[in-house]
Amino acid sequence: MEEKIRRITLRATIILSCVVSAWAQEDGGQAGNFLRYGVGGRALGMGRAFVSVADDASGVYWNPAGILGIKRLELASMYSDMYFDNQFTHFGVVLPRLGKNIKDRVGRYLIGDASAFGFGWIGLSSTGYEQRTRTGEHLGDFGIGEHAFLLAWAHEEVGSWGILRYGINFKFINQNFSGLQSSSSTQVNWENRDWSGGMDLGFTFQPVHAPLFRILPLRYLLPLRFGLVVQNIVQPSWRATEGQRDSFPKVLRCGISYRLIMRDWIPGSWDAGNSQILISFDSEFYKGAGRGFYFGMEGFFPISRSGFVFSPRAGFNNRTEGTSLGVGFAMPFTKSAMLRIDYAYGFHPDLPEDSRFFLTLQMGNETGPAYFLENSRIQELDESEIRDNLLRVLSEYPNDYIFDAVDALVAIDDSSNARRYYGLSSGMGRAGWLFHEARSLMREGKIDKARNKAEDAVRVYLPIFVQPDYLMNEDQVLDYGESLIIAGHIEDAITVLETIEAPTLRTYFLLGTCRKALDDWDSAIEVFGNAVRRYREEQDLNSMVYLSFMGLGEALIRKEQYESALTTLNVVLKNQTHRLDPDYPRYPNYWDGYIQDDAQFLSGLCTLLMNRSEEGVNELLKTQRLFPNLEYGRFVEEKTDELIEALDSSNWAKIDALAVQFLEYYFERHALPSRQ
Repeated sequence: MEEKIRRITLRATIILSCVVSAWAQEDGGQAGNFLRYGVGGRALGMGRAFVSVADDASGVYWNPAGILGIKRLELASMYSDMYFDNQFTHFGVVLPRLGKNIKDRVGRYLIGDASAFGFGWIGLSSTGYEQRTRTGEHLGDFGIGEHAFLLAWAHEEVGSWGILRYGINFKFINQNFSGLQSSSSTQVNWENRDWSGGMDLGFTFQPVHAPLFRILPLRYLLPLRFGLVVQNIVQPSWRATEGQRDSFPKVLRCGISYRLIMRDWIPGSWDAGNSQILISFDSEFYKGAGRGFYFGMEGFFPISRSGFVFSPRAGFNNRTEGTSLGVGFAMPFTKSAMLRIDYAYGFHPDLPEDSRFFLTLQMGNETGPAYFLENSRIQELDESEIRDNLLRVLSEYPNDYIFDAVDALVAIDDSSNARRYYGLSSGMGRAGWLFHEARSLMREGKIDKARNKAEDAVRVYLPIFVQPDYLMNEDQVLDYGESLIIAGHIEDAITVLETIEAPTLRTYFLLGTCRKALDDWDSAIEVFGNAVRRYREEQDLNSMVYLSFMGLGEALIRKEQYESALTTLNVVLKNQTHRLDPDYPRYPNYWDGYIQDDAQFLSGLCTLLMNRSEEGVNELLKTQRLFPNLEYGRFVEEKTDELIEALDSSNWAKIDALAVQFLEYYFERHALPSRQ
């Protein structure tokens, strides 16, 4: 993995160095304005703020790195009769992720499933220009045609920081004059046709675990994209006069976009479905013009389950149209084909309004989340390649495959990212993670935070549990019940736990905990009794058995059965060095991980309450001697003078009052979170 990160960093450094070097050179002029008219219904409807998006066939023009966002073969076309007898035409095609099973390393890099190819043609033609001699003689009409042929390639690198895509766009530019003639008085000093070539370089970046962005939950981070493109990093040029050429200007554009997933931002009761709003902002720099600002928005609103999508758009920029509006309709017409019709309208300040229609066709099987999840299950892949495919699934959040991808990533990734992954998904994986987080917070004494986390877990568990044929196993039902206990829903926890047909030690312990929290001490004695009787003969008693003995002892004390309580508590005291296993639940919460001081403390109180005052005081003082660094050892140390003074003065009423006071303190100190 470290080698891969170094490789990605090296490539990015080299490419960005080329960008900076090229941008530092002087601009060569303002030729090639026809390439600034813009293409793509989505881009123009969004005010041309498209550099960080570029995920359709027009991406060949806007940012070649973006074409890897296309999920299947896409064809796009446009024809527009513009002002002053100009005809503007565009055609584009993108072929994403062609080679799935290429073994050769170089071939896999160039044409594998992390690469894409695109082709575009842009043409502007103007006709009806009169050609006259110096004396006014009409020689005929001529036209001007300018054409750009674009060939794009893009590749992506996937790592724990995020997904970096970079692309190159090769341009072949043609200019021709049709019908242009020479005469005795007018000589044409250049050829009627001119060719030139150039290149664009583009990047997009989607952060995942990048250090600066780790403070954001993944569900709010993954919709973020950054884009950068240098157009004409290799500059095409036109023949201006004999022996001289005008170069196309180098243009630097950078952008940022964010896709608002509505269901993540509004109350669930509003039922936003899969509605989304894309917000994008670009900034542009090139010599001879002020800084360009572009802002755009696009809605994504499914209007039927069959796949019809309505997309209104609006944008603004200070370069061309000013304000622009657009709308699009996407409609599937076969299982593997989709048609999109787009319309864009621009308000030019000095020219007639620009009105354009666009037609886009997508065909073939999608290389989307399902494709990447399937790829992650190929047995020949190493762990790094599996992780890359799973991160690609996450990158297209939200989708129906997030749950499986999250579970698989948690299984192979380091635990530090589990919190971020499970923040994306629902289902049992997320519920289990939330539950373990809540229990961990309980052990740390962060009761309020634990309760909030448990409430989140309950919200995930509930719809699964209430299904007629729910698939929760016994351990998952127990986790759900324990989440309810932490959240304070004690009665609901009992309802859930009692559905278990074959109760285990943990079942009895959690049910006893609930009965104790409801002050149902008779039932608590019965349930904890089942736990300790079932496991009394175990030679290597575990933590949950000790906790059950403690619960039984507490219940017996509440029922004033002090002799039985002493017998029960003595089982715990036989192993004075035993520490609770951190994986076991602790209700009440034992802050220091030991329960022997609690058992010794309660034993002393039981003895006092049986009117054996001197013996009881000695048992209490033993708590301080045996466990000076534990909670009740320190508590008794604070009360030692008061106890000895009452004992020396034979103030038995005072001793009885102290016993009752200490007992109430114990139960208050070990209370569960407030129940609802």
